[in-house]
Amino acid sequence: MAAAATTGVALTTETAEASTPSASNVSAVTRAVFNAVNASRRQAHLPALVWSSRLQQSAHAHNTTMAAKNTLAHQVVGEHSLGPRITAAGVHWTAAAENIGWSSQTTQAGALSIEAAMMAERAPNDGHRRNILSRSVTAIGIDVYWDKAHHKLWLTEDFAN
Repeated sequence: MAAAATTGVALTTETAEASTPSASNVSAVTRAVFNAVNASRRQAHLPALVWSSRLQQSAHAHNTTMAAKNTLAHQVVGEHSLGPRITAAGVHWTAAAENIGWSSQTTQAGALSIEAAMMAERAPNDGHRRNILSRSVTAIGIDVYWDKAHHKLWLTEDFAN
């Protein structure tokens, strides 16, 4: 089972620091999702997104908040919305977006199935896909969080320019 959300869509839906996430700050699963995002962009003849550890920190904080409340939402009760969250992480931005999802399959395949479901969306319910293929963003931070209490894998992708 997988669920994802962005800007109310239910499929339930700074500056560049490096071109790829380093091994020291992300898992192989996160790197696989990052590579899948950029493969989708390449297929659409769009430039690759660069990795932002600041956006990843924001995504991680959001994942842990959603997991603690066992709630898939862009803004969990008591939490700031995306803009203030990424600003607090030190990201200077003029465009931002977020994709979120969860899967009961707590493996790399589970994380990639969320990503594949996002890319398989079709208009008018294709908010995740539009975020991934947006020309307005240049950087991404991705967090994959294993929630042992609820037996879920949470995925958050934060985008900015």
